[in-house]
Amino acid sequence: MTDTLDRAAPPAAPPTAHQPSHRHLLVRPGEVPSGDVAAIVVPTIRNPVTMRDALRLGRSLERPVIALSSGKWSSADIVRKEAEALAAEVVAVDVTPAVRLPRFRSDAALPRFRRRNDVSVKRNLGLAVAVMAGWQRLIFIDDDITHLRPEAVKAAGGLLAQHHVAALENIGYPDNSVVCHARRLVGLPQDTFVGGGAMAVRASLDVPFFPSIYNEDWFFLAGGTAVERVALCGTVTQREYDPFMLPERARSEEFGDCLAEGLFALRDDERAARAVDVEHWRAVLRARVEMIDEILGRLPGSPVTGDLRVRVEQALKAARGRCLIIKPDDCVEYFAAWHADLVTWREFLAGLPSHDDPVAAFGHLGLTAYVHRPAP
Repeated sequence: MTDTLDRAAPPAAPPTAHQPSHRHLLVRPGEVPSGDVAAIVVPTIRNPVTMRDALRLGRSLERPVIALSSGKWSSADIVRKEAEALAAEVVAVDVTPAVRLPRFRSDAALPRFRRRNDVSVKRNLGLAVAVMAGWQRLIFIDDDITHLRPEAVKAAGGLLAQHHVAALENIGYPDNSVVCHARRLVGLPQDTFVGGGAMAVRASLDVPFFPSIYNEDWFFLAGGTAVERVALCGTVTQREYDPFMLPERARSEEFGDCLAEGLFALRDDERAARAVDVEHWRAVLRARVEMIDEILGRLPGSPVTGDLRVRVEQALKAARGRCLIIKPDDCVEYFAAWHADLVTWREFLAGLPSHDDPVAAFGHLGLTAYVHRPAP
């Protein structure tokens, strides 16, 4: 198989400046082998009707959907009922604080920047259950992803024979941080990148984990010896949302956005040293504030008007305020904790028992799973 890197050029800007595109990390295979995945893992918090696309996909592929529910709108019971109505196989789980996953140092570090979001816990659960069940290939699909085609998922599974990660390209609403959405609105260059919302991965004992931080999927890709080059095949659509609805969204994303952008801008051969270099992060944070100021300065002359301009400005000011309280030492502390967590995670995976039954696997992790299997 002949692979080609995406034609977007590698970043030419210094590693402290914002990189509008990371497409140089994508590989577009010349040939796509036939393949499959063992399961479809869906972290969900929304109304269970949003699960229907994933359940139909599982029915078409004859593969189980692992639905990991939390929040007031979703539950294992109502997801299971959706699966019954669609004659799809589902393993539905309510993710609760009883979950038994490793205690990560990065979760305890810097609590003022902690993000209240459990998608990382759910994806890590999917990886742990896959290791116990012997599922070598699985795909993560978020509950706001639509236009799921079985042949695209099979192609992604086939690419895992030669790649650790294969993603489906989102051609719907752009999946960016609030600040990056604002860049695009004022006419600054801003691309999108692949994410964990439509990503097939190899589940092995050396697979990285998803930390509880914004851009957790970027950290997953950077959890090996080098940032993972992602094979790209097929397309999906992300449902539209309003990134500027609440300023808190921008505030909660800022720490993870700063860290991930600053990490991805580094070359593989310098990443280990520069990730714990205070001066690198001092320059990254300074450049980040300058970039947000540039967006704010362009707002008055942009097409963004009325209530939208007010909300964009509020969001940018929230992100800027958060960025100003991030210290270079905070970045160094987080990366030291994350590196230690990578070791903890792999030791955890190595100690897991084998379980053919996903219900037993989830039971080992402290959770109850409810299964629906359609009659043959």
